Amino acid sequence: MKNYTPQDNVRDYNQEAKEMIMTLGFEKQYELYDIVLKKQKWSNSPTRDLELAAVVKAIEGTRAIDKDRLVRIKRGYKSSMAHTATIRDGFTPPAKKKA
Repeated sequence: MKNYTPQDNVRDYNQEAKEMIMTLGFEKQYELYDIVLKKQKWSNSPTRDLELAAVVKAIEGTRAIDKDRLVRIKRGYKSSMAHTATIRDGFTPPAKKKA
C-alpha cells in the first residue's frame, strides 16, 4: 500500500468562480449565493472551503449586482414570523357576526 502524499494545489479558484458566474443571470447568482452561504456553514474539506469562498467573492465582486439584496440574503430574515409568512396572512377577512 502506498502512502498518500498531498499534491501541491495550483488551481486558481477565483478565476474558476468568475468563469462560472459569467454565464449566470442575476437571479441565478442570488440563488447560488444563498446556496453557497448555507454550504459554508457545513464541515467541508479545505479545498471545498476555498472553492466556496471564491464563489462568494466572485458574486460580491460582480458590478451590476444589488449589494443590499446580498446583505439581506446573508443576514436572513429578522424573525421567524417573517420567514414563515404567507400571502393570505395579511389579507384575512374579519370574522362576521352570525345572526
